[in-house]
Amino acid sequence: MTDDKLIDLWSEDELNHALGALHDDVPTDPARLEASRATFLATIDRPVRRKRRRWTYALTAAAAVTTLVVGGFLVTTNSPGGTAEAKAELNSAADHVVAKDPVIPPGKYRYRASHAWVWGFTETAPNKGVTYLEEQLTETWIPADRTQEWMQRSSSTGKRKLLQGTQEELDAVNKMNDNSRPEVLRARCGDFYLDAGQQPCTRAGGWQDPTPEWAAGLPTDPKALYKRLKKDAPRNSRGETELLVYAADALRTGQVPANVRSTLYRALGNLDHLEVSDRAVNLDGKVGIAYGSDDGKERQEIIIDPRTGDYIGERQVVTKGEQRGQVIGFSSVTSRIVDGMGESR
Repeated sequence: MTDDKLIDLWSEDELNHALGALHDDVPTDPARLEASRATFLATIDRPVRRKRRRWTYALTAAAAVTTLVVGGFLVTTNSPGGTAEAKAELNSAADHVVAKDPVIPPGKYRYRASHAWVWGFTETAPNKGVTYLEEQLTETWIPADRTQEWMQRSSSTGKRKLLQGTQEELDAVNKMNDNSRPEVLRARCGDFYLDAGQQPCTRAGGWQDPTPEWAAGLPTDPKALYKRLKKDAPRNSRGETELLVYAADALRTGQVPANVRSTLYRALGNLDHLEVSDRAVNLDGKVGIAYGSDDGKERQEIIIDPRTGDYIGERQVVTKGEQRGQVIGFSSVTSRIVDGMGESR
């Protein structure tokens, strides 16, 4: 697979089926992403309080549309249960996590793909615009020796589905972005976004950027890890929901070792209001259980395969106002060992 060839993820029929199933069951650059998110969330009377992050799924720098890492479809998910159920289920998921992650053989790579359907808006005239879903993909190749060169390829696949507006407006958006190409980054240790003067392989790591050294320094007791998470997450009006956001930040990267994932699942069982919000979330053909925390306006969910303990994605769902029940974030992640950089099979 060459660097400029994108994966053909979903056909139109497959997308329609996926959106229907969700309904039944249920970065651009950081500054640009946060500004876009603020604009959308303002419509549901929710001020943005989230710390700026580098998201693992990103559009190419050349993309000429304003987008969020969000979905534009509706779900209805109110599974019965509460924190006791969530804690028991998370403990079960932790029990199913394998003792160690697969070792990358010398000369091979771990391929990780983060796939999202994003909500997009493009202004077509004063006080008028078109909204749509847009497919987005970020792929990362990690070598057996982490200190060697990694590669990351981020792009929109060019697939869009009309939500509001006219097909003519959407056609204009498609034409405007027809020449968008993947953004390909290469860097030792995966240091794609170093600050000025920072050397590769020296970053300290954190919940948004976990490194092996950082992960090794985390508490191994679930209660102690919960306290560490609570200490590190910012205190804001989202309350303990922000702790789940921070956990999702780390899990989304695919850089959290198996033993830490297991402990983290158990730690999240200490959240007072964590609930099982959906038992049948289908992300790219993988069915998982959604664990959600609601801050009163938006529910953050992480989704875990109960059979393997694998983290398979996340969602954010509006829980207040006219958009109540609308998914404003949807992503899935997959991982496998491949023979070479740029290959996906």
